[in-house]
Amino acid sequence: MKNKETFTTRDGRQLTIRYMRDNDAALLVDMFHHLSARTKRFRFHSYVEKLPDEQVWRKAVALSTLDPRRQVALVAIWRAGDGDHAVGVARFSRAAPDDIEAEAAIVVRDDFQRAGLGTCLMFRLMHIAHSMGIRYIMAWVMAENRQVLRMLQKSGLPHKQSTSRGETKLSVSIAEIDKLWTKFE
Repeated sequence: MKNKETFTTRDGRQLTIRYMRDNDAALLVDMFHHLSARTKRFRFHSYVEKLPDEQVWRKAVALSTLDPRRQVALVAIWRAGDGDHAVGVARFSRAAPDDIEAEAAIVVRDDFQRAGLGTCLMFRLMHIAHSMGIRYIMAWVMAENRQVLRMLQKSGLPHKQSTSRGETKLSVSIAEIDKLWTKFE
């Protein structure tokens, strides 16, 4: 992926997709406050509605401060009349710079869901991971989050899944991502 790309949602909104920067914490805090309770629960796997602002800011700073050898995060920016807003984030992290497996997570703001952004972020993230030598992406998804499970099913990427105690563990082979990537270039 180039440093910055544009993406048009199915409903015609223009977004910029770029790499996360160290100074993006404010964008992440704003996005967090624009997520529904359901979307927050699906992303963080717990109830986070009443977190103190200080804790939200600490987490946002941590999530925007990356070790580029182990972590990558993409952010989708929507320019509105009142400024720039993060409307989607996709990230992966691996334990060591040479690991071939990484854990990934994606979140899309509710008013931008079902517009193709999640799929776009997923493919861009997996393409970057593949270029860094990663072969498998692992993710934990709440079993009731059928939207994400359907998105992965439609992607055509080979994967395994197992569900236990309300969470589904996904293991996605990204060896063939280059063949599927052409529709998102």
